[in-house]
Amino acid sequence: KAPVGRRLERRLASALDQGEFDAYYPPKVDVDTGRIVGCEAVVRSKHTEQGLLMPGSFIPFFEKKGLIVRVDLHMFEQVCRTVRRWLDEGRPAVTVSCNFSQMHFGHDGFAGQVSEIADRFQVPHHLLEVEITESAIADAPESVSSALTELKMRGFQIAIDDFGSGYSSLGQLQRLRADVLKLDRSFVCAGLQGTRERIVIENLVNMAFELGMEVVCEGVETQAQVNVLQDIGCHIAQGYY
Repeated sequence: KAPVGRRLERRLASALDQGEFDAYYPPKVDVDTGRIVGCEAVVRSKHTEQGLLMPGSFIPFFEKKGLIVRVDLHMFEQVCRTVRRWLDEGRPAVTVSCNFSQMHFGHDGFAGQVSEIADRFQVPHHLLEVEITESAIADAPESVSSALTELKMRGFQIAIDDFGSGYSSLGQLQRLRADVLKLDRSFVCAGLQGTRERIVIENLVNMAFELGMEVVCEGVETQAQVNVLQDIGCHIAQGYY
């Protein structure tokens, strides 16, 4: 039986048109107040036989084939449509983070594409956050830095995802004028166990604040972890808890 990714590839255009890729919005929460202060758009695929598919079953295949660019832009349109509906209904809109593959950043017109979609739905740029992983930045620092600078000039928020999972973290902080630093979930879970680990995270958080960045801790699953985050001054969390 063909892998999920291969089966979706054969009918990708119709799957996109028929709404089989959907956006879910796990929240970013202020751990002091419990208030939702933002969210991240994550993709799920609704399969007729297998039900709801998680991205791990098809995203790596799409990246390998170069198809992820179409999926990312389709998801970004969904996000803009949703935010526009929130605004039209008078709901309090929060910033939505949207993940983009490194493949977008090699094209000069990427920032213009993102702007065109947001403007088509009349969504203020400051409500949209372009998120790229630390590893993607390290792989192509020049092209990524140029694109992120242009996006920031156009009023979009910039987030570095999975920070702490690579080997060039501090160098990227010097280079990029990001608005949000998202600490990698494995880094956070392991780093809350002992005194030395907590010192590392506390200093990362303080350094990010000094650089004018908001810090989001991913993978928060317990009240004990929330307590530690409050102690070290990190107030925004994302995770199953």
